[in-house]
Amino acid sequence: MKWPSRKKILYAVIVAVLVCVASVIMFRQNRDKNNDLDVVDPAVQERITKQDSEILKTKIAMLFPDWAASAKSGHARFTSAALQLDVVESIYSSFVTHEDNAQVLADASLRSLIAPDGLRYLEFSGATDNLEPDSELSMVDVPRQERRRLLFYGPSTRFDDAAWVDNDTIAVVGSGSDEDVQDPRKRSVQPLVWIVHLSANVVSMYAEKAP
Repeated sequence: MKWPSRKKILYAVIVAVLVCVASVIMFRQNRDKNNDLDVVDPAVQERITKQDSEILKTKIAMLFPDWAASAKSGHARFTSAALQLDVVESIYSSFVTHEDNAQVLADASLRSLIAPDGLRYLEFSGATDNLEPDSELSMVDVPRQERRRLLFYGPSTRFDDAAWVDNDTIAVVGSGSDEDVQDPRKRSVQPLVWIVHLSANVVSMYAEKAP
């Protein structure tokens, strides 16, 4: 049996080291790139929060009267206009999948889920009548035959409804509970509002001000 020469062994070791170094560099570059995606430009954040303020004041109660009434039943002075900005985040655009046979919806009962241009619609899970433990909001683009995830949360967060404000803006209402409290009966539940800005690739979440 012929053993490989020292030069060949050394060459193989050098190649393996170079591959490892290249992998580490690519990992760090991708990590830094993903971290950059999470940072929302302050100018963009200022612009969208101004738009959000108007939506919270004039649109939320009109688009979601049942949700607003339910939130008010738990807190008589509740108003969506008083909700405070909790976080502004980038939307992870990588969660896009092909959607076979996506068609324009014509059901009048789903009108609020259909974009004003009629070419896109929303699907969400996690409401009280849904068996899914997690909450997810997706947008289906019919011309592109694509489904894009916009929001995703675990069991402690629930989406109750969603609607288009305009072709570029989506409002979502729901609630969140304290994950740290083990006993479900003792968990406090607070109303939450998300506003998705598609062209800015940003979503902002609003919650009640902590006492």
